[in-house]
Amino acid sequence: MKNFKKKLAVTSLATVIGFGGLLTTGASAARPGFDPHKVGGKVIISTFADAVRLIPFTTNDSASNRLEGMIYDALLNQDINGNVIPSLATKWSYDSKHLTYTFDLRKGVKFHDGKLMTADDVVFSYSMYTNPKSINTYITDFESIKTVKKVNDYRVQIVLKHKDPLILVNVISGAAILPKHQFPKGLDDYNNNNYIHRHPIGTGAYKFKDWKADERIVLEANKNYWDGRPYLDQVITEVLPDSNVEAINLLKGDVDFVESLNASTLPQVAKNKNLKILNYDQGRFDYVGFNESKAPWNNENFRKGLAYGLDRQSIVSKIYLGKATLSSGPMHPKIPQNNPSVKPLPYDVKKAMEYLNKAGYTKKSDGKLYGPNGKPVELEFSYNNGNKTREKYALVAQQDWAKLGIKVTVRSYEWSVFLDKLAKGQLDCFILGWSGYNANVEHSGFFSSTALPPDGNNNNFIQDKNIDKFLSDYKNEEDRNKRIKIYQAMHKYMADHEILIWSHHPKLSAGINKDLKGIKISLSTAYFNINDWYWAKASERK
Repeated sequence: MKNFKKKLAVTSLATVIGFGGLLTTGASAARPGFDPHKVGGKVIISTFADAVRLIPFTTNDSASNRLEGMIYDALLNQDINGNVIPSLATKWSYDSKHLTYTFDLRKGVKFHDGKLMTADDVVFSYSMYTNPKSINTYITDFESIKTVKKVNDYRVQIVLKHKDPLILVNVISGAAILPKHQFPKGLDDYNNNNYIHRHPIGTGAYKFKDWKADERIVLEANKNYWDGRPYLDQVITEVLPDSNVEAINLLKGDVDFVESLNASTLPQVAKNKNLKILNYDQGRFDYVGFNESKAPWNNENFRKGLAYGLDRQSIVSKIYLGKATLSSGPMHPKIPQNNPSVKPLPYDVKKAMEYLNKAGYTKKSDGKLYGPNGKPVELEFSYNNGNKTREKYALVAQQDWAKLGIKVTVRSYEWSVFLDKLAKGQLDCFILGWSGYNANVEHSGFFSSTALPPDGNNNNFIQDKNIDKFLSDYKNEEDRNKRIKIYQAMHKYMADHEILIWSHHPKLSAGINKDLKGIKISLSTAYFNINDWYWAKASERK
């Protein structure tokens, strides 16, 4: 599936989707190695958060982005190792003197409604993504693009304002091509047309069929897909109340694929002869976030105090049952940008109180922590509905921070409400994950002061000139080894200043029907090659 950007992990859902594999040229041609005996059947996957919208870049949540990756294609794609490969563009070239990329488009590709895809659609798509009035939450990724020009019906040129060594992996391979004809009002439709957002049309391996809010979303195979039809006839996403219900439905045979099982449900699934478990790493960091532009979170010593006062090792051991790695920053241990010399903060109540005292907070004889304003500290710790693991996490934070004299109220919100409050900076603190990245990681959209909502995904409202410089230097450095060192230095800086309360990198376990075959998982997504998933006895599932 397509690498449609990094996203907020509602559960352990991957936020980017990428289709790999070798490419063919005919619209009805089959992929090399295509086996017609594998065609047939439907797969039911689960989530406990409904999608928000299905127009790319208008969302940053995994439930939406995962489906967008099945429906749309970009000019380029990435293989399982993050290398750029052709997609809607068959070849490309770069004129370094004029900072111009030229892309030759694949001919004969049709949108799901039968209309041919041409350069006009590419130019239109990028005009949506780069428009400053767009609700594109990733618009900062496009800042290096000066113009996108049509040369002829099957050739486009993208001219840059300045060098951008990461543009192919960070933008071009993630920017879905939209059908211009579906948006007669242009930007107004892109931003506001709810019908379009709920009835998407792309060129991808799966076509949108049906959406019943908070129940299910049905996609069906694009039998005329340019890279050969997917084996499965349908992909159905069932929206279930919580992660425990996901596991129950898997055990009953009502769901075929659960992307991430709770550690507590793993033993029961492992015993079921009709199921199998696939363990994997996801390019993701989980963190305790907050609005860093407001007190008390704008005080570094306060952040450090709460970080030392949270027993994250206990969380990993008891809630995740060891299926996670403590983190010291946003870089996953499996990517080179990770700085192995930076260690996670230990649990240390005494040190926590020392930092809180430095921040001007005092624990008085009544056991309460009082701030510089003379009032006791009270916090609301939020998580998204249905996530039992995060609920347990919030309760641990409540207990641990009570030892510091802080009253913590735990509260859950429905996912769309959670996202709205998050973007408005209205949540005291919360537990979230940011996922979908690999060795091509680029974090400007998450940490840059230019990426504050609604123009980006810096929902923690981080505004740090040093971080901005790290991010800018990284994006402009052409030498990959030097880029890696820049992010390693940024990793250390972020840990030293506890920019967020770094928690852990999850190790995930997918629960799968034993007869579902062909699954490959990348660091970016659990659905990397969903067009090659098939049933062992597909003919019996038609």
